[in-house]
Amino acid sequence: RLELSRLVQPSRVAQWVNYAAIGIYISGLVLMLFQYGSGIRLASIGLIGMAVWLLRFDIARRTVKQSGLTRFIAVCLLSGYVWLIVSGVIGLAYAGVTAGPIYDSMLHAIFLGFVFAMVFGHAPIIFPAVLGFDIPYRPSFYIPLVLLHLSLMLRTGGEMAGFGWTRLWGGLINVLAVILNFGIAAPIGKKRGQTPNG
Repeated sequence: RLELSRLVQPSRVAQWVNYAAIGIYISGLVLMLFQYGSGIRLASIGLIGMAVWLLRFDIARRTVKQSGLTRFIAVCLLSGYVWLIVSGVIGLAYAGVTAGPIYDSMLHAIFLGFVFAMVFGHAPIIFPAVLGFDIPYRPSFYIPLVLLHLSLMLRTGGEMAGFGWTRLWGGLINVLAVILNFGIAAPIGKKRGQTPNG
């Protein structure tokens, strides 16, 4: 993403701001080994800084105005960056938490909201290259993406409010969203070089 951001031509100052955010994040991870709460806060500041920078300078801001697969990938990326901010905000507010619903929300905002948004967005490009199957774009690609975000909102929002049942239902729908994503793509994949008659 940093290499692609050069197409937007960020200023020298903007580039150094990004390097600073990365440095703060890494410093926070190291500090966690010695002072967990302070390390989480520092890493969260860096996380928010990186996410805001990406929302401002990532090429996805331009490609989201296009159509088809290009726009879908951009929507996945931008929505994933928002979840990084959510995780950072939770980390700042509850830095000392090491387990429980709040900790669960902080982690899943990254590992579900961000990571799987990246997976959903890049799967139509990476899977064909690795497996040799073409995966044509379809508007239905948005269904599991929306389901992922809504179920994660239910899960994190409910956990923050103290509603335990949302963790179970949100987690279940999270899994269904991931399965549905691959289920939508798999049936339309066709081996490269394969003729209509097989």
